[in-house]
Amino acid sequence: MHLLRWLGNTVGQLITALLIFIPAVHSAGIAVAQNQDGRLEAFVRGTDNALYHIWQTAPNNGWSGWASLGGIITSTASTTRNADGRLEVFVRGSDNALWHNWQTAPNGGWSGWHSLGGTITSDPVASVNADGRLEVFARGTDWALYHRWQVSPGGGWSGWASLGGVITSNPAIGQNQDGRLEAFARGTDNALYHIWQTTPNGGWSGWASLGGIITSNPAVGRNQDGRLEAFARGTDNALYHIWQTTPNGGWSGWASLGGVITSNPVIGSNQDGRLEAFVRGTDGALYHNWQTVPNGGWSGWARLGGWINADLTVASNADGRLEAFIRGGDNALWHIWQTVPNGGWSGWASLGGVIH
Repeated sequence: MHLLRWLGNTVGQLITALLIFIPAVHSAGIAVAQNQDGRLEAFVRGTDNALYHIWQTAPNNGWSGWASLGGIITSTASTTRNADGRLEVFVRGSDNALWHNWQTAPNGGWSGWHSLGGTITSDPVASVNADGRLEVFARGTDWALYHRWQVSPGGGWSGWASLGGVITSNPAIGQNQDGRLEAFARGTDNALYHIWQTTPNGGWSGWASLGGIITSNPAVGRNQDGRLEAFARGTDNALYHIWQTTPNGGWSGWASLGGVITSNPVIGSNQDGRLEAFVRGTDGALYHNWQTVPNGGWSGWARLGGWINADLTVASNADGRLEAFIRGGDNALWHIWQTVPNGGWSGWASLGGVIH
C-alpha cells in the first residue's frame, strides 16, 4: 500500500512537471516577405543555427545567392515590413528570448541582432497595426499568449504584456477590415480560440472559443470584402475553415474543404482577392485549393508536386503572382510560382542552401 501511494505521488509529480515545462520546439520553417521595392526575400535557419537569407535581384525576377545574418536561432523566423518600408525579422534565440534584426534602410543592409527579452515557447509571429506599428506575439512558459509592440511606427518597443489564455499552438494573426488585429490559437481542448483588439491600435478583448477540434497550427486570411477566414486541420486530417459572416463581425460554423493533409495549412491571396490554401499531402507533395470567385466557393484540391520535408510558406510577388516555398527532400529551398497573376503554375526550381 505504501509503495502504491509512493508510485501515485511520483507519477503525479512527473505529470505536474511535464505540464509546467514546455520544451522549445525547433522548427524547420521558411519566412518570406516583400521589400519596399517589391523584391521577395526568404529567411531560413541554416545547419549552424544562424539565419540565412536570399532575395530577388529585381522585382518578380531572379535570385541572389545565400548570405548569413548570423545569430543562433531556435525557431522559424517571422518577418514583416515597417511603416517606412524596412524589413524586420524576429526569432527565438538559444536563450529562448525574442531577438530581432532589421534593415537599416528600405531594401538595404541589416542592423545585427538585438534582444527583446522574454522567455517564449513558440515561434514568434509579427504583424502590423493600423497605424504602422509592428506587434509581435508568442507563447510564454505559462502557456499564455504574450505580445510586445512598437510605441511608434518604426520606433522603440514596449515591454512584454500577457493576453492570457492557455494555448497549445503557434498563434496566427489577422487584421480586420477596420484595422483591428485578431489572434487565433488552439486551446487545451483542441478548439480554436480568438482574441481581438477592441479598437484599431488599441486594447484587447478576452478570449472566445470558435469551437472545432483542430490538429494543426491555425492559419488566417482575409477575403476581398474584408472578412477574416481561419483554417486548420481536423481530426480526419481534412482541411477545415470558419469565416466571419460580415466584415469585423461574427463567425460561421466550421466546414470541411476535404483532403488528407500532413502539414500546417498556409493561406495566400491572389491578385484578384481570391484566397488560396496550400498544404502537404500524404505523398509529400504540395497541394492547393482556391476560391473560384472572390469571397466565394472553393475549387477542390489539385496537386503541384514536389517533395516537402517540412512546413511551407507562400508570398505574393510585386505583380501579384503567388509563389510557394518549401524545404525539399535534399533540405534545399525550392520554389514554384504562378506564371501569370491568378493563373497557372511553373515547375519546381531549387534555390539551393541547406535548411536546418
